Amino acid sequence: MLIIDVRTPEEFNAGHLKGAILIEYQNILNEIEQYVDSKEKEIGLYCAAGVRSEFATQALLHHGYHQAVNLGSFSALWQQYPQLRDE
Repeated sequence: MLIIDVRTPEEFNAGHLKGAILIEYQNILNEIEQYVDSKEKEIGLYCAAGVRSEFATQALLHHGYHQAVNLGSFSALWQQYPQLRDE
């Protein structure tokens, strides 16, 4: 699964999940093809609270990326999956 952090560069630099790439939510449709060669690729998106990642997930789903899912908030993922911490 490709993990995408849709927060700002400042938020990303303060902490992000291991292996996550940064694409700000408002740029998701313009930049996704740089990282995904198939619309069937599993894509997980997260942000600070889950709102921006939901916006980005819906945009991707609307454009045919049927495996896009909103993973929710960074803090919840950070606590729930310590193995994904990029420390």
